[in-house]
Amino acid sequence: MKGLYIHVPFCRQKCKYCDFVSFVGKETMADEYIKALKREAEEYRGEKIDTVFIGGGTPSALTAEQIKEIARMCFDVFDIAQDCEFTIEANPGTLDDSKITAMLDGGINRISVGVQSFNDTELRKIGRIHDAKTAYNTIWHLKKMGFLNINLDLMTALPNQTMESLKNTLETAVSLPVSHISAYSLIIEDGTPLEREYSRGQFVLPDEDEDREMYAYTVDFLKKNGFLQYEISNFARSGCECRHNIIYWTGEPYIGLGTAAHSYNGDARYYNTSDINEYINGAERALTPLTREDKISEFIITGLRMNRGISEKMFRERFGIDIKSLYGKEIEKFIGLDLMRYDGENYSLTEKGIDVSNSILCEFV
Repeated sequence: MKGLYIHVPFCRQKCKYCDFVSFVGKETMADEYIKALKREAEEYRGEKIDTVFIGGGTPSALTAEQIKEIARMCFDVFDIAQDCEFTIEANPGTLDDSKITAMLDGGINRISVGVQSFNDTELRKIGRIHDAKTAYNTIWHLKKMGFLNINLDLMTALPNQTMESLKNTLETAVSLPVSHISAYSLIIEDGTPLEREYSRGQFVLPDEDEDREMYAYTVDFLKKNGFLQYEISNFARSGCECRHNIIYWTGEPYIGLGTAAHSYNGDARYYNTSDINEYINGAERALTPLTREDKISEFIITGLRMNRGISEKMFRERFGIDIKSLYGKEIEKFIGLDLMRYDGENYSLTEKGIDVSNSILCEFV
């Protein structure tokens, strides 16, 4: 079984922090784009698929009929598991009843809603098209329409964000009928409008200590409210972890369709062009073979992001060598510093280790 990712690059408005491959004002190309998706999908006809994730961009910017067409393609072309986790990303302000019905009728059973904050000032500062009330009402309406598995995306360390505003956002989030919450710290990416505003001193960001305090509070608050952390930035009610993302974090194969989408077959990565016109015209994928060392580093880096960590047995089965024979010195050092732990089966980061995870992961590259 593999994961299937489908990239929908259309957006009504580009958020100020976004450096993803997405396009504003090109929705008229959507029908041609879907034809290209179908053409690419045919190369994988009959593949067994366990999870599907339609991301973007803003997939909910498509029409109801276009959403239905992409969902139908998945079931027509691929061998979709009966218990498939089928996710679509959506933004408040881009949904209506016809789109929600098309999603549910098309077999989509999980929806990931980009909320980011329940503070209107923060939302405006990062260029979101919705306000807090719209986001709140959207989640409840999705539940009413029939979605039982709803993820809510939040961001911390936003411009001018305070602990008080973060607490209000988290309290609102857990009051909603959601089963999963992703909470990522804002990263100012080069070349984005937010980066230009920051370099001109138009806003301040929480400093490193405030950022860590926000993260620690988020982890603790969500735990107290029934959302257990299973990855550095992801929290779920019991049994509601995102199976699709776990495929990435455990180094399993996946197929990516669409502009800038990646595929991984266990030995190499394939990259689609980021140019939508080239993609529609059938540009070939670029291939990047992975060395054994590449695979080992990626397995460790992504595995340590998860709370359960790296299975010693799985590492040995996959690479034919004991992990300590390669990284014994690093592991012993981090365990000695109380940054990693070993429970007899898995190596994982401690709470202290998560705080400095980037420094730790660099030593395994």
